[in-house]
Amino acid sequence: MRQALTNYMPPMSAERMPQTDNLMIKANYQLIQLKTDDILFIKALADYVIIKTTTGKYITLSTMKEMCDALPKDKFIRTHRSFIVNMNKIHLIKGSSITITDNNVQFTVPIGRVYKKALKATLNS
Repeated sequence: MRQALTNYMPPMSAERMPQTDNLMIKANYQLIQLKTDDILFIKALADYVIIKTTTGKYITLSTMKEMCDALPKDKFIRTHRSFIVNMNKIHLIKGSSITITDNNVQFTVPIGRVYKKALKATLNS
């Protein structure tokens, strides 16, 4: 059955996947539409990802690569093998960590060695 569905509906490649201001995820046995502006960061959790938003958090079955491909490249950046951050929500960068502030709550996200140079280049441009 899975093979038949794969043949009928091949997965969208990164070039064909639309990048909009909304992200549709499946969480809690329902489809939920999230505004990308409300996403603070995304954290990897084995085969799942945790999407932390201004209104709550959602756990969905996805990979970090799929999330990177689905999110707008001009708003989100991967800062660690386990984290994707909304660049508009960055409050402070100190050393190898990023501080994200939302309604007087602070979150600290690490910056991986591999991603540090790309992060600096993106933020400086």
